[in-house]
Amino acid sequence: MQGHFPVLVNDVWEHAYYLNYQNRRADYLEAWWSIVNWEDAARRFERSDLSAQARWEADGGLVLNDTAIAG
Repeated sequence: MQGHFPVLVNDVWEHAYYLNYQNRRADYLEAWWSIVNWEDAARRFERSDLSAQARWEADGGLVLNDTAIAG
């Protein structure tokens, strides 16, 4: 994914949440939504440019009805 950057990420490997949630991944994910830094995600999204779709398609991704699908 050279030239790309994430807008929002979550680590769902067990090491990320086991101490607080043991094997309750759903509980971890539910709690995670409350601490997402939406301002940072919005800033990253706004900094992405319109050429991102062209790069995605050039890498084999498809865009159907404004929905990206990995190719």
